Amino acid sequence: MRIGEFIALTGTTKDTIRHYEDLELILSMGPDGKRIYTEKHLADYYAIQELKGYGVKLRDIQSIFKLKRSYGCGHAELIKEVGDSLNLQLEGLRKEEIELRNRIRMLEELVQQINEI
Repeated sequence: MRIGEFIALTGTTKDTIRHYEDLELILSMGPDGKRIYTEKHLADYYAIQELKGYGVKLRDIQSIFKLKRSYGCGHAELIKEVGDSLNLQLEGLRKEEIELRNRIRMLEELVQQINEI
């Protein structure tokens, strides 16, 4: 399929797809030099979106995709890399949660002090 159809199916933009191509996340160049998109590219796009949804950064997704191309989807090294990236994201979210709880506590105390005036 051509990029227009790919964009219509995914609901994304041409700029996003080109950016992913620049990052070598989506490799669409055919042997004749024309860009062709397949079901595999759709699957890659949705995998990127899912990982981004978990907060994984594009540079980490690049590493994951390089491993996927080198070893295949079920390879232990790929699975480890995905697990490591998700664990880092989880750790960051836990830190943010603690910071947010502290800010909530401080604001609640401030509101209580104001209400006592």
